[in-house]
Amino acid sequence: MNGPVAGLMPCRGYTLIEVIVAVTVFAFLAAAAYISLDGLSRAAMDHRERSAEFGQLQTALARLDGDLRQLATRPVRGPDGRHEPALAGERIRLAGTRAGWANPAGQRRGTLQRFAWQLSQNELQRLSWPVTDRVPASQEWNETLLESVRQIEFRYRDRQGRWRDEWPSGDDEIAQLPAAVEVTLESDRFGRIRRLVVLQ
Repeated sequence: MNGPVAGLMPCRGYTLIEVIVAVTVFAFLAAAAYISLDGLSRAAMDHRERSAEFGQLQTALARLDGDLRQLATRPVRGPDGRHEPALAGERIRLAGTRAGWANPAGQRRGTLQRFAWQLSQNELQRLSWPVTDRVPASQEWNETLLESVRQIEFRYRDRQGRWRDEWPSGDDEIAQLPAAVEVTLESDRFGRIRRLVVLQ
């Protein structure tokens, strides 16, 4: 039987143009979906990085704030044998003696700790020593708490309300603390940040 079967429609396939149009539309949709997913992925990654960096900033400022609020009026003896003030503050660095040094391991030591904060190669570092009165062999612990820091500045307010770039300014203040310490930090990520810690 050479003719078409009775009751059946003749089969018709897709033309080449229709296939090309369908593939092109699918390619455009796939590209749009990829761009959208890539954008979301980059945004999520940037958010995670920013959250992590913000957490580091908060941790660093909390540690610095804790050191300043726990300052003790106890001068110490430096590695060279000379007395150092309870708080030795400069424009870009400070060192002090703090109380409340936690001792979870129950070691035989005091609760006072000598510490220092400084900026080294765009890294905010906290230095500390296991003993208050140091000797040349005293081990120094160095922690980098924040990176990409462009600048840090300390200012010290005396009891007369005057701001100074250094503390102390005289021998009579070797065991005294300023009324307040101002910290100004500038980072690449978060810009300029100012903290004021009132001590008295």
